[in-house]
Amino acid sequence: MADQRENPSFGDLTPEEANRIIHAHRKVRYGTACWPCRQRKVKCDNKSPCDNCVRREHAQLCSYKPNRSAATKNSSSGPETPQSRKREHSPDEQDRRSLSNDATPDTGIRVFEPDSVDASRYLGQNSIPALLREQASPNEPQKGVDTIRQDMRSILGLDNTAPFPLMSARHLDRLTQDISAELPSDREVMKLFRTYKEIPQPFWGFVIDIDDLESRLMIYLEERAKNARASTKVARRVSASWLAILFAVLAVGSQYHDSPYHIRTRDAQKYIQISFHFLRLGNFLLRPNFDSLQALLMTSFVLLNDMKAEGSWALLGLTCRLAQSLGLHRPQVIDGRESPDASKREMVRQKLWWTCIWHDTLTSLSFDRSPMTNFPSSSIPLSPTANQEGWAYLEMMMQLCQIISQRLNPDAVATATYAEILDNCEAVENLRHHVVPQLRSKEACKSALDRLQYYAIRLHSSFVISVCCRPALRRGDSNRLEATHKKFLADKCKENLTETVRMFLAMHQLSVIPTRSWAFTYHGLSSAVLLGILCETKADPEVRQLQGDLISALSATAAKEAHSPEPYIYKSERDIELSGPLSRALTALKNIYDHGSVVGSGVKLEGNSLPGSGARTPLQVGQLSGVTAGAATPQDPAYRAGPQPNLDPHQNAALAMAEMQQQAGASMQNFANTGMQFVPPIQQPAMMQDFGNVDPATYMSPMDLYDSIFWESPDPFNTEVDSMTFDFLAHPPPGQPQQQYYF
Repeated sequence: MADQRENPSFGDLTPEEANRIIHAHRKVRYGTACWPCRQRKVKCDNKSPCDNCVRREHAQLCSYKPNRSAATKNSSSGPETPQSRKREHSPDEQDRRSLSNDATPDTGIRVFEPDSVDASRYLGQNSIPALLREQASPNEPQKGVDTIRQDMRSILGLDNTAPFPLMSARHLDRLTQDISAELPSDREVMKLFRTYKEIPQPFWGFVIDIDDLESRLMIYLEERAKNARASTKVARRVSASWLAILFAVLAVGSQYHDSPYHIRTRDAQKYIQISFHFLRLGNFLLRPNFDSLQALLMTSFVLLNDMKAEGSWALLGLTCRLAQSLGLHRPQVIDGRESPDASKREMVRQKLWWTCIWHDTLTSLSFDRSPMTNFPSSSIPLSPTANQEGWAYLEMMMQLCQIISQRLNPDAVATATYAEILDNCEAVENLRHHVVPQLRSKEACKSALDRLQYYAIRLHSSFVISVCCRPALRRGDSNRLEATHKKFLADKCKENLTETVRMFLAMHQLSVIPTRSWAFTYHGLSSAVLLGILCETKADPEVRQLQGDLISALSATAAKEAHSPEPYIYKSERDIELSGPLSRALTALKNIYDHGSVVGSGVKLEGNSLPGSGARTPLQVGQLSGVTAGAATPQDPAYRAGPQPNLDPHQNAALAMAEMQQQAGASMQNFANTGMQFVPPIQQPAMMQDFGNVDPATYMSPMDLYDSIFWESPDPFNTEVDSMTFDFLAHPPPGQPQQQYYF
């Protein structure tokens, strides 16, 4: 009977009894990889210790002798239950535990990244791993489902265990050694950190938790000082992404510190290069996390303030893509039953995503380009008291950027009707009434920060309203606006442009923020230039006063320093340096202020270009006649003839000028419908010696002239500027002593 119970017949076996016998006699397999590599599911080279364990600095854990008794115990106890399985730490918990005791020895930098930082990447509901997860049966072990999902991640190219793909480990280590010799002192770190915390942080909020960063910074500096005095160095590690945030903060703080221009620029470039190196060391492309995203946002901000707006805009696109890969744009359902940490984490996710939207939207608005974040996403993160007491400054800017993203993309603006334009203006104006009471009026401000934030709100909102009214400034009836509507919108545009310049100068009296921030400088300067194009400057004393004060503010000089800057940073007497578009705009503004026209008297233009354009694409004679109001139609003989290549430039200029004079009456009639003052044509003899003396305002609409000043770019094709004279030495073919010439 006992033998019959131990070995029952096949007919008496139940499915559960059969599974028990199979599991009891199953042979336990032991892999050839070491224990850490098996845990991480990566390939092992079977060395002792292996390269993976050495690189991750846990060589003492590299063992090829697993605990067989524990394995036998687990195999005999049956399937693992959710209650018996120990909960694994989430990526953010591992990151917080690792950062709590981080420091760095004075002999160098030893950085690391957690093995599974933000490993749960976002995948849509229609993706293959999501479909496999949904089709898994309830009785199937979750461990097997997770294994399938991990296998699918590598097939889809989502494996994050690979090293940084754009630089070798040897070069990364060499750069780290070079950086360790240039670390700033504790006083320098604290000086720049305080500058960042007091000036840029309240206006942009790049660091999600600035107090937590400051407390970690204190621990970091204390441990570094303790190691410098200790005879035996304690090997501590620091997260590379956290170091990227630290040096990005130092770079932004350098731009707003009270130092001469070339010193600020030198320090900002040095620290942002170090920050980006730590981003590469942390493999931000394949393993992004919250820290690396914050560092990337500050990197694009430093490039923007350094007048590299194109590079900043491109880097913002990459940052938004990485944020999408972590699923920050998708809201997570919080029903109140989650722990406080889960709610706090969701707030961090929303703040980080909306910071990406903020800067992507504002920079794209300056270029009149569509932002890549204008799609439905998570709601704006608001404080618990926002609905009762009002929005803070950062919350107000997120609301404004939401309106820009949804209503002011180039396609929507081009086809907006008069009613839609008025609705957009009203939506922006209503935002001012929902802020906290101390930001609603100048008299209600309680501190200097409140006064600056009040000015900033008025500046940004007024500029956005002027952008809403811009369709009335374009020639033609593509937007189907009536003459009375055009006049009303033109007057409203002028009013808000004036308010933008006024708020810029009000901020400039109290802080360096407007002149050292690209967005503020662009808003103020572009508004002043457009004001000069729209109306006669000398006829409006207030506009003329504002333009003169703005020119003085942007031309302010600083004391010379005895020390020479780096070779790639030119020493300058100016406190600021403007990029090509802003430099051209400032030159045009000076001409408008001094001479009443974009082209000043006696100014000789090279290649028929606007002043200060440098290597701009020349404005051809044929283009000038083509953009004229009431230009010749295809049936006109002058249109069919076009510029004659056999004529010399003087004859071409004379023909174009004669055509413009014949069409001046039509231009006057078109501009009269908009209610704007038309600048009369400059009287020139029939045979012109130089076409560059013609004021473009006589043949271009206000917005066309505005765009030609700011966004006329050089030839995009390759030039010899970035060419090299470097011959790469080729290796000879197999069996051949040296390279021969056979071609």
